[in-house]
Amino acid sequence: MFRAAAHAETVHAHAHLKALGEIGSTLENLKVAVAGETHEFKNMYPDMIEEAKAEGNKSAERSFVFANEVEKVHAELYQKAIDNLDNLEEADYYVCSVCGMTVENEPPDKCPVCGAKASAFSKVD
Repeated sequence: MFRAAAHAETVHAHAHLKALGEIGSTLENLKVAVAGETHEFKNMYPDMIEEAKAEGNKSAERSFVFANEVEKVHAELYQKAIDNLDNLEEADYYVCSVCGMTVENEPPDKCPVCGAKASAFSKVD
């Protein structure tokens, strides 16, 4: 049920973005994505990490630290796509179920962000 609702929310978001004229070319969308991810790991998550530390909320701090590191990876993946837009190669993507680390082609033996085993990664279809 939750996955279905999440999918429906994605449909809504795409419709809203289309209505607002915010869906551009692949290059334009990638540039917006890099900017968004960069804002998150440079500004948003560091502030949230500090707030969680100040509150002594270790669980929130851990979650924000993981997300912050993964947002850097997302920005790199988007930038790689920009840099190779005319010669993009197909790749499989795997996501760590613990921290969200996203990798191309095959999961590592150990997640570089949270240390989870390769079995924690699932292929995105």
